[in-house]
Amino acid sequence: MTRNLKFVNHLGLVALAVCLSAGLGKAQNAYEGKFTLPFEAYWAGAVLPAGDYTFSIPSGNAPYLLYVRGEGKTAIIMAAGTDTKMISDHSQLTIVNKGGNQAITQLEAGQLGLAFEYSIPKLKKNLEARSHPTVRSIPVSTTGS
Repeated sequence: MTRNLKFVNHLGLVALAVCLSAGLGKAQNAYEGKFTLPFEAYWAGAVLPAGDYTFSIPSGNAPYLLYVRGEGKTAIIMAAGTDTKMISDHSQLTIVNKGGNQAITQLEAGQLGLAFEYSIPKLKKNLEARSHPTVRSIPVSTTGS
């Protein structure tokens, strides 16, 4: 009797594992893309060296988690999305240079109609007072909708 019960338990676990793996295989990200950083940049507490990166947002609903991968690093970044009310094919990163530090301050996700804002890291006051922030954009190519 215990032998039959063990067999049923093992069979149940195998069936559960098969169901879960099938569900994971079908999972799609709400938004994904790639970009190239020509320099080191800060992004919400993460420091990303220059290089090629991919990113994904698993869900189109808040709370938004952004997974950034590349150059031997993986960062998980929490984001608050602002509804731009415009769906478009235009997506980009906005980067601010302040005091010699590059910081990503926005991810515009045109296909989602959202913009994600990020703060600039704190700098030493004397550097901050002398520097004038410059802003640039880096295009993002997307593969999700």
